[in-house]
Amino acid sequence: MSITSQLEQLHQCFAKRQLEQTQLLPRIEHDSDWPSPCEVGTADAKGLIQWQAVCRSPKGSLTDLANALDVKFPDALNEYYGTFFAGCITAKIDEHEVELLQAWSIEDFDLLQQNITGHVLMKRKLKQDPTVFIGLTDQEDLLVSVLITTGEVCLEYVGKKPHHILAPNLAAFIEALVV
Repeated sequence: MSITSQLEQLHQCFAKRQLEQTQLLPRIEHDSDWPSPCEVGTADAKGLIQWQAVCRSPKGSLTDLANALDVKFPDALNEYYGTFFAGCITAKIDEHEVELLQAWSIEDFDLLQQNITGHVLMKRKLKQDPTVFIGLTDQEDLLVSVLITTGEVCLEYVGKKPHHILAPNLAAFIEALVV
């Protein structure tokens, strides 16, 4: 199954869980200066807006960024970050609570690329194998990252080498997630 299909299923499961628990789609704090095509309806009295993942057309790509950094990203990263506009997905894997990052809009995708650039350059300066973050954990400064030389999905503290492999690749990682 492709990363795109896996992500679509993951988004559907996450939205279904939210609907069952709250009778609402996933919600995020609304920011009128940061609109997204995945917003549904208008903000509620608490300033929260519902969202639903939407397919990007055309799809986003990290290829130009990889070329500029003189690295080769695993193809799965293009699908992971370039296929949908969505809010973050919370899930569990190996007893870890994770929040998977997604691009909220084209502007957010651009900002994401800037952050990835900074992360890769930091890893280079530290003489560590480059990684691309794809999520956060419930522990401060602990990232879910893809080791770009192998495609493995790992845990790493900011500024440190990956210390725990969660999955051999992005597809296996997504499959192992529980929402």
